Amino acid sequence: MKKTLLIVSLLLAGASFAAAASAEPPLELSWQDCVTAALANNPGLKAKKLAIEQYKYLEQAGYNSYYPSVNISHSLSRGGSDTGPTSSRASTSLSASEPLLDMKALSSIRSARISYEKAFADYRAESASLRQTLYSAYVNLVYAQENVATQKKILVIRQNNSQLVKLDYESGTESRGNMMYAEALTQLSSSSVSQAERSLDSARLDLLNAMGTPEYRPITTKASLTAPEYVFDAGNLKNIVETIPQVISQAKSLESLKERLLSAKYDLYPTLDASQSLGWSGASEFPGNRSWSLGLSLNLPIFSSGITYYANNTRAADLAYKGGEASLRDLKNTLANNILNGYNDFQNARDNALVNVAVLGASEERYKESQIKYQAGQLSFVDLETIEQSLVDARLNQLSYFKNANNSKISLESLLGVGLEE
Repeated sequence: MKKTLLIVSLLLAGASFAAAASAEPPLELSWQDCVTAALANNPGLKAKKLAIEQYKYLEQAGYNSYYPSVNISHSLSRGGSDTGPTSSRASTSLSASEPLLDMKALSSIRSARISYEKAFADYRAESASLRQTLYSAYVNLVYAQENVATQKKILVIRQNNSQLVKLDYESGTESRGNMMYAEALTQLSSSSVSQAERSLDSARLDLLNAMGTPEYRPITTKASLTAPEYVFDAGNLKNIVETIPQVISQAKSLESLKERLLSAKYDLYPTLDASQSLGWSGASEFPGNRSWSLGLSLNLPIFSSGITYYANNTRAADLAYKGGEASLRDLKNTLANNILNGYNDFQNARDNALVNVAVLGASEERYKESQIKYQAGQLSFVDLETIEQSLVDARLNQLSYFKNANNSKISLESLLGVGLEE
């Protein structure tokens, strides 16, 4: 019995906590708040940032291929035979070697530096991609908020009209079908409000996920939908394309392919190494018999990896480099074309949003006039409903036009590589 009471108490406490959480006022977020959270929490961006650190250390480690290597060794042995005396042997040595000429080692250092620089470009590209995702989610939440408010306004309009038609039906001046249709439109608007509120919850989840905060909590935004502005210098497009992170990353990949080609050619280059050693040997620990050596080693490879390896390897590396050049040219052309088309799409979307403001204003004025005429018996229900639907469409269209204009802007900025930090 006590166990049952305890479980019931815990369930009631949990229900109370859930009710308190649901009653928590929404957290109001600005765009900068979302950016700050995404920079701190988004796992994809964190991975790219860690990759920069990784390649930084790999670059620093690569320099060791041209640094001297030093070794210390010590050995002690004792041996003998059945017919002879036993003897001991101890030796200690200090040796160092250093490459004086090794083009492949220099190539590996340059490759590590290129990978480090490419990691920066990849991070900027990831940041631009995340910015588009985050901004789209932010705009969708603003849209969802305003859509709820708009649907509620439409519901009020249709409730008022339904009451007017019902009064006219009861007074014998309106048909039963028109009264039923007006009530059906009210029910439809009520359903649209419920759907808009559910869409609002989904939009909140999408924004929280883009911010790297998967736990649900009620949030709202400080912004409102407007027609955005964006100035773009199409005449400077060629230079702009060169600064896009995606192009920089591809260019670094091309540099890496070029370095791989050079490294393949270095297979026939000689290598020159210097070595030094100092040693002590004797019959006991800490021997006093000292010896030393200095040397230079020149190595000239002929067919060290096989008779056809050099020709085939360099040919493959050369073809890979030429393929990388073609891919980079194609990427630049594609981006330039997409940017111009994206800018045109943005201008069209912005024009639609601005022009529809006048349409919405006219629709609201027509609706006010139609209500007066309907109450005065100068307008039929069919005409009233038509004008009402025009107002509803104009309000919903205005939200969609504003949303499309903002999404077109962020798509253009994503193509241009604008990141979260910018």
